[in-house]
Amino acid sequence: MFKNYRLAVIHFLLIPVGLLGISNSAYAQWDSDQWLESPVSDEVFQNYLGFFTYESDLDFNLKVRERSHEEGIYKERITFQSTSDIAVTADYYRLNSLESIARPHVIVVHGGSASGKDGMYNRVVKGLIRHGVNVLAIDLLHFGERKTGLLTTFKNDDKANNLYNRKSLYLEWVIQTVKDVGRSYDLLTRHYKANPTKIGYLGISRGAELGFIITGVEKRFDAVALAISGHFDRLERGHLAAACPANYVGRISPTPTFLINGRFDSDYDAEKSVKPLQKHFGESTEIHWMDTGHNLPPDEASKIFQWLSKTL
Repeated sequence: MFKNYRLAVIHFLLIPVGLLGISNSAYAQWDSDQWLESPVSDEVFQNYLGFFTYESDLDFNLKVRERSHEEGIYKERITFQSTSDIAVTADYYRLNSLESIARPHVIVVHGGSASGKDGMYNRVVKGLIRHGVNVLAIDLLHFGERKTGLLTTFKNDDKANNLYNRKSLYLEWVIQTVKDVGRSYDLLTRHYKANPTKIGYLGISRGAELGFIITGVEKRFDAVALAISGHFDRLERGHLAAACPANYVGRISPTPTFLINGRFDSDYDAEKSVKPLQKHFGESTEIHWMDTGHNLPPDEASKIFQWLSKTL
């Protein structure tokens, strides 16, 4: 009942603001929306913040399901409570030595692959560890160990039709993800004794598109890196206002932010999806471009790791 009531409140607040920007089935690929041209006012934005509050004193019910040591890296495979009815699966990584607990930490959020966080180990986690950073990598709801059956093939059309373009469902997913990341931050500081002044966020692809919103809401991060992402991908047909990155990216500042995108990305088009969003970022943002498509080559990934290590 509470969930239905919350949805009703969301629609009451959002539909009057967003009628002109909500698209129908004829919405053309790469079309803009009103918020990309003119983000919502501070007054409207304050209404959005209420959607993302959570029970910060809720017991984590932390379960360490497995401990392992590989390539000098210590790993805990864990589950913890995010909200009263939602648990998060995650992996915590550091060097084998206990002294490494004092190093900076980064919360890593994956893209839209079926493997979820597990696909981040070779591509991202090992690089961060080697650059002096500990990692908490989480699964997004419906992905990795949190698969629900909502998505079956995990191909782009499956994700677009069953999640990204179902506007109310997508907004609920965004809200839950923001809460999951907030609780992940809490877990790092309360359980893993992370230094609260040395915690960053790294999102890749969909994890970066969500990251635009997460880090516009969650102001506790000390560094933000967002890779190969934009306003929306080529199969998305617009969002409700509270799920639109354009209404958040200008509010990430003054947190130091590192953006990197491919000039030839067919998922997040540079001219239609990326550059129009980037113009809303603040002066604390570094913008980098790669001569690639929708991928992150190792040498470019290394630039992110170096930046996070230096900034944190």
